[in-house]
Amino acid sequence: MYKLLFIFAFISTVAFSAHAQDEFFSAPDFAQIERNIKEPASSYYYPKLMEKYMSGDETMTLEEGRHLYFGFIYQSQYMPVDTSSYNNKIAEVLSKKSFTPGDYNNILEYSSALLLEDPFNLRALNAKLLVYAQQDNAHEYKRVAQQRRVVQNAIAGTGDGMSEKTPFYVIRVAHEYDILPFLGYSFGGNDKILSTKKINYLTLSENRFGVEKVYFNIAPVIDHVSSHGGGKM
Repeated sequence: MYKLLFIFAFISTVAFSAHAQDEFFSAPDFAQIERNIKEPASSYYYPKLMEKYMSGDETMTLEEGRHLYFGFIYQSQYMPVDTSSYNNKIAEVLSKKSFTPGDYNNILEYSSALLLEDPFNLRALNAKLLVYAQQDNAHEYKRVAQQRRVVQNAIAGTGDGMSEKTPFYVIRVAHEYDILPFLGYSFGGNDKILSTKKINYLTLSENRFGVEKVYFNIAPVIDHVSSHGGGKM
């Protein structure tokens, strides 16, 4: 149980913050990404990127990760609305104070089901890491940790989230909440979409940086929902 708590704390307090970023960030060029991922001869050809991601290939570059994550919106299975029943199932198991071997099996099953719908579901990836740590499965832990790193870096490299002009870009609203612990924050309770803009912000709980809210660009989500007749995001 001690090891489980340690890993969970590690996941929740990854030492990366928008305030600690020294690297240059840039918004994704969706038009260029779409062209690149559809070109078989390109190193960014989508099937190649997904194969590297699924295998946990540590040679995947930041730009490849960006093409993978944002290029997913051009895949037929892209669905920005998070409605899977496995969300509640996995949350119910994870809320337990201690886990049985059967619980670990369920966590892996539910996480895998979520990842089939959303390969970049950070909650599911984190849940798998908890199990693999307990099972001392170093091979799978390393593979999934690399997948999580790809997703986190793809999002974090798009902005600093400090204003509506420099937001983080995400392809699912759920990814906003999932990235907060990685940035050193926790959700403060309010979620608002700015009128006439494709920008959403989340308020934050009190934090050592004194940041009150983080901004996200959710254009892919709004565009997809609008093109399919509207609905809940």
